[in-house]
Amino acid sequence: MKNWLFLSLLSTAIYTVVNFTDKYILERQIKDYRGMVIYSAIVGLITGIVLWSASGFPILGMKDGLLVLFTGILFVFGAALYFQVMQNEETSKVIFLSQLVPIFTILMSSFLLREQLSIKQIFGFVLIMVSVLALAVKGKEKLFLKPDKSFWLMTISSILWAAGTIIFKFVSDTSSFIKLSAYEGFGWAAGGLILFIAFPSIRQAFISTTRKLSKFGTTVVFGNEAVYLASKLLLFLAIISGPVALVSVVQGTNIMFGIIYGWIL
Repeated sequence: MKNWLFLSLLSTAIYTVVNFTDKYILERQIKDYRGMVIYSAIVGLITGIVLWSASGFPILGMKDGLLVLFTGILFVFGAALYFQVMQNEETSKVIFLSQLVPIFTILMSSFLLREQLSIKQIFGFVLIMVSVLALAVKGKEKLFLKPDKSFWLMTISSILWAAGTIIFKFVSDTSSFIKLSAYEGFGWAAGGLILFIAFPSIRQAFISTTRKLSKFGTTVVFGNEAVYLASKLLLFLAIISGPVALVSVVQGTNIMFGIIYGWIL
């Protein structure tokens, strides 16, 4: 098995566990989704500091450093929208809507990284898009093909995540994986700080939640965010090792993992 394929499958399997845990957290531990993204940013900062220290406190060039930081910011902004959808929808639907990420990633890789798409890939993307759109419409809205709010939120989130993935792939040849991942973690912290300052609702939700959260809840929240970052680092390793288009296709197996985990639960 090719290295990138194994890493992609492992990353997806872990990320699907995170989806179910996020749902548990938002149902049992944290009632206001708006504060969740700040916990992600804190874990990103800790990860960045650890990796930066382990790699000898490297200083990337201005261009590459800013691009990687921007990658982290895009992922944080996308996560903020993802948590809103997860608060209101079933985990299985969120997993299905996340199929938009590979679509946008592959389209961007085709235009920006010049990775070629086959006829089969194009047909597959159209099929996935139609399926996601069909799931996104409800009741009478199907007559007018009006997707619900969750569809649009996940569409924006998917675009942000796909853009972040493409940028990381673009700069992957400029430095080592650990150095780039450290700066990407700092990007998470920067994105969280922007949201914390710019949106009072997010700031108030985080402060209120932190005051009420039990020790067990705190452990689950930070532990799950750490697991998510681990899945993302595996994804970045896969992207460095292989074509980003094919890695994105493998991400589509999260539906399979979602069915398996859902059946077990």
